[in-house]
Amino acid sequence: MTVKLYRQDAYQKEFASTVLETQENSVRLEATAFYPSAGGQAFDTGFLNGIKVLEVKEKDGAIWHRLETPLEVGTAVSGQIDWARRFDHMQQHTGEHLLGQAFFRLSRYVIAVNMEHSVCTLDLGEETTWETAMQAESDVNAAIWAALPIRSYEVPDSEIAQIPLRRTPKVSGMIRVVQIGEYDYSACGGTHTNSSSEVGMLKIFKLERIKGGATRVYFNCGSRLLADYRFKHDFMAGLGLRFSSALEVVPARVDSALEDLNKARLEVANLKTQLAARIAASFLKGVVVYQLEDVTLLPDLAKACTMRDQLVAILGATDGSRAFLAVTCGAGVKQQANELLKIGLPFIEGKGGGKPDLAQGSGSRVAGLEAALEAIRSGMA
Repeated sequence: MTVKLYRQDAYQKEFASTVLETQENSVRLEATAFYPSAGGQAFDTGFLNGIKVLEVKEKDGAIWHRLETPLEVGTAVSGQIDWARRFDHMQQHTGEHLLGQAFFRLSRYVIAVNMEHSVCTLDLGEETTWETAMQAESDVNAAIWAALPIRSYEVPDSEIAQIPLRRTPKVSGMIRVVQIGEYDYSACGGTHTNSSSEVGMLKIFKLERIKGGATRVYFNCGSRLLADYRFKHDFMAGLGLRFSSALEVVPARVDSALEDLNKARLEVANLKTQLAARIAASFLKGVVVYQLEDVTLLPDLAKACTMRDQLVAILGATDGSRAFLAVTCGAGVKQQANELLKIGLPFIEGKGGGKPDLAQGSGSRVAGLEAALEAIRSGMA
């Protein structure tokens, strides 16, 4: 067993201990302030004697620290916790307790949590509306700003029924309870702040329906929200400068710009269709080999060529990284486009297919495009 200093004081940043056992680059200490991955909370990082702690896991009551380089049994160590990471985890974990309780009071029940990624998640066993989620968010932030005191203590499982827990404990024996004022009681072994006020704020980002009719709630707390706000504020301020508009009218300006862009795209598409039709109309009956400078015009030109009787059009283009082929056979032509395309594809190391009147393909060997076009033309004989 390892003495878990983080349970005695989650704010302890440094400690001294001794290496009791090693396994390759992992060490077991007599006591540690490093929290291992557990209960949806990620492990702590930091240093032991200046050596980076890369991962912390618990197995059978023993806590193992995976290090960048090994230490020997009996070594006295000085440990330093990455405090910014630890406090961030404390904010998220405390916020998760508050959010779970807020949903509990709205008849939504937590079935799983995960705080090991950049955005935390809380899974509810029921379908949940955005309106309900916003009510829970408001209730949580009211509890945060009430500066509720937070304490932890152990209760024997024989007496745990006297504690108004919202989730049944998964352990037996002495059960650690984390109490947030009179607002929430949870069986938990994680690290938490001393006051709800230290969580700062909680924001729900989105809801996602998951298997079994459950709802996944995405949220963050504290310093993560400050970073998120800074990013979004700078982003919106940048858009405001580009549109020469106040922030509150940026969405409307963006909508207007998107509408103009869609109109321009439609106009360009119409012009390309017209241009393709004119190019196709300029082709004489028989066999035409034509290489385009604009690869985006190829589909329209190929389609236009299929409408020309007695015409076989062998078309090629490149975007610089891939070669593109299209073959069309109009009415009255005995050859089939899909069979002719097969002749040219090996030259561009490509794949493709189609129908007797139109076949298309592409390949990665751009240098073989001209040879492919010529091979198809020669294959007409």
